[in-house]
Amino acid sequence: MSDEVGHDPLGQRYGLTGARDLAEYAEALSRLMERGRRDRCVALLSEAEAYAAAELLGQFAQLDPAGALNQLAASLASRIYHRLGA
Repeated sequence: MSDEVGHDPLGQRYGLTGARDLAEYAEALSRLMERGRRDRCVALLSEAEAYAAAELLGQFAQLDPAGALNQLAASLASRIYHRLGA
């Protein structure tokens, strides 16, 4: 797992490097998401892009609802939908 994100400067910046497996990666993403809830909100995507991202995350979440990454995807999709007013 660390080989996939080990050379990614964004992964380093956001603390995603060093994950040994999907469980650790999901934990790191969860921590990053919690950090994101505390950070200032800045629009990075258009409404259409945000909706498309939420749809893709939602579809991924349905593949294995019990999986850690899938639950994280569902949570992110829900937050995006909420912000979009859907």
